[in-house]
Amino acid sequence: MNSAISTIDDTDRALVHALQLAPRASWERLAPVLGARPETLARRWERMTSAGEAWVSGLGLRTGSQAPCMAWVEVMCAAGTSPAVGAALAGDAHTMGVEHTTGGRDLLAFVAVPDLHMLFRYLSFRVQRIPGVTGTRSSMVTAVHSPPDRWRMDHLSPAQAALLTGRTRRTPGTPGAGTAAPPVAPVPEEDRPLMLALAADGRRSVASLARESGMSESTVRRRLSRLEAGQGLRYSCAMASGLSGWPVSATLWAEVPEHEVADCAAVAAGLRETRTCMSVSGTWNFVITARLRTIEGLARYTADLSRRLPGLRIADTAVALHVRKSEAQELDQTGRRVRTVRPDIWTDPAPGVPEQT
Repeated sequence: MNSAISTIDDTDRALVHALQLAPRASWERLAPVLGARPETLARRWERMTSAGEAWVSGLGLRTGSQAPCMAWVEVMCAAGTSPAVGAALAGDAHTMGVEHTTGGRDLLAFVAVPDLHMLFRYLSFRVQRIPGVTGTRSSMVTAVHSPPDRWRMDHLSPAQAALLTGRTRRTPGTPGAGTAAPPVAPVPEEDRPLMLALAADGRRSVASLARESGMSESTVRRRLSRLEAGQGLRYSCAMASGLSGWPVSATLWAEVPEHEVADCAAVAAGLRETRTCMSVSGTWNFVITARLRTIEGLARYTADLSRRLPGLRIADTAVALHVRKSEAQELDQTGRRVRTVRPDIWTDPAPGVPEQT
């Protein structure tokens, strides 16, 4: 394990940062930006992905023109059962993230399903029936102000980032924040297999996707372009947290006056450590997740939030003891990817349970 850690260097981290900005860029395009030969970058990426140290995944969760129904689910467990419960949740297609956390819950899961009825089935007939689960508390996501795929490493210069994005890099935590979003296009059901095929490897070649799907390469290329342009498919590049320099994950629940939500979201998203911020229903109306360099950094981060946002009241915080799953990737205790759980959120989460139950 330690020898694997020692092989990661700043060039590897810069490569991950570059792929966060341009996930499907060719090695030839990346080479002049990173000052390395294309074949060298390809070898580095193969080494990292084979070891589970870094990966690019593609997620497409829309149903037609509807965004997925998402929720933060706090799970309470009987003593000694949280490891088994966490393993069960991590294996579900409907959990995008699962963490063992500090605070008033044993586990925190981020769930995505097509609609409210499916969420009811998942919580009632799957989560609450897992042996060891003693209770759950859910907060529905009502708006995503900053999605997790916007969080970036910090190993490229602004000039290097501009070469990849075609624009001057903005706030470090959210490049491009504030720009007008392109219109959202409906996602046809027949495109789901293509999106699911990219979950484990968002850099899969068009030729490979064409062979698997039976479509022509031109058809695959056209469908990918349409999905990407219409926001039906989003790519995420990540590095194992223990190797990234940002090993600590934290979640904050907060109360924000409704008329200040947009301003608070903009300020929070602009902080370097912020990974996501979302409006939610429930006891509190705002959730922020952050990546931190140290545990001690949490106090500085919350103090910075409070200073910049006097209208925001932080009500609860949780530090992840073990991020078991993130963006449909199951992880080990160092944050390395173990496997991809196919995020087929359209499958019935409680097969065999009648609708009348």
